[in-house]
Amino acid sequence: MMQPERYMTIKELREFLLAFPQDIQVAYVCCSEQCLLDTNDIKILDGCEARADGWIQDARPDKPPKQYLLFPGN
Repeated sequence: MMQPERYMTIKELREFLLAFPQDIQVAYVCCSEQCLLDTNDIKILDGCEARADGWIQDARPDKPPKQYLLFPGN
């Protein structure tokens, strides 16, 4: 049986990022190429509790809300 993936908190992300050179720019995959990360691209998402597979639905009135730090993507 496969173990479920481990999902990060902001604290864990910060610790993870310290392992990388601190003077390089941050990029992310955007369509078939890459784009530099802009602080305006990072937002708070009001969503629902994550499903077992890690997917998050947008906020819905029939489910309790949960906030996430949202990075850009495709």
